Amino acid sequence: MPPKVRIAMLNADTPVPNVLSAWDTYGNMFHDLLVAAASRIAPDVEIQSINYDTQRLEYPRSLDEIDVILVTGSASSSYDDKVWIKRLDQFLIDVYTHHPRIKIFGSCFGHQLVCECLLRDYGVRVEKDPKGWELGVKEIKLNETFRKRLGKSAKSFLKTDRNTETPENLRVQFVHADHVMIPSPDALPSSWVAVGTTSHCAVQGVYEPGRVFTLQGHFEFNRFVNTEIMKVFGATWEPQLLQETFEAIDADDDAEVAAEMVLQFLLEKEELAGSGAHQVLGGLLTPPLAE
Repeated sequence: MPPKVRIAMLNADTPVPNVLSAWDTYGNMFHDLLVAAASRIAPDVEIQSINYDTQRLEYPRSLDEIDVILVTGSASSSYDDKVWIKRLDQFLIDVYTHHPRIKIFGSCFGHQLVCECLLRDYGVRVEKDPKGWELGVKEIKLNETFRKRLGKSAKSFLKTDRNTETPENLRVQFVHADHVMIPSPDALPSSWVAVGTTSHCAVQGVYEPGRVFTLQGHFEFNRFVNTEIMKVFGATWEPQLLQETFEAIDADDDAEVAAEMVLQFLLEKEELAGSGAHQVLGGLLTPPLAE
């Protein structure tokens, strides 16, 4: 039987109206890109996903049928004093601590929250970026150690006639004004590695093989999505600044390559997972998803 990857899409926001009508949720964007990536590099793999609204405290009733927790972006900040963010923080800690076979991926807000909740004991924190917004398509210089480690144990699932080597650079869409701060180059646990940097933002993601992968950028966004978002977020901005943002958005990106990188992570073997740790959270979960 072909392998399945079962993803709980933890949506941390509702898309702006024109994007909402096209995709309904951010989770659906990720699903479409990961299905397409599988068709290119791992055609025997089936991607399944279910959407949950974390702002409404919706979570899986059980983790028995979940392989991946994916946390989307949000207009909120990970440090905001909101009940739903605190609940999501605790949920991620519980999954990471007690369910080692379940992988965690986070994008933008998801990246920041994952870093803060899993690495705060190592001095990692999220704060407003003093440089301001990072917007449009930017190039990430990927960390050499990350490039060498990513997807090593996923190779058996991949097509052999396609180059799946991790590139040196990656271009994706950006829209964020917070950033992750790591206190020093050696602050992370030994099993973790930083993903890469841009000229604007030093921490573009973190990676623990078989367990956690995050990206600050939005590979799930395309020109249309990011333009529609900025029409809302930038509605009161100076016209020249908004025009420059639209021009930065209207550029080619490497969304397909990024999706393939994420898929390789999702297919990695449970290198660090222990046996017997998989269990249902039971009463620790929030109320079940409304039908």
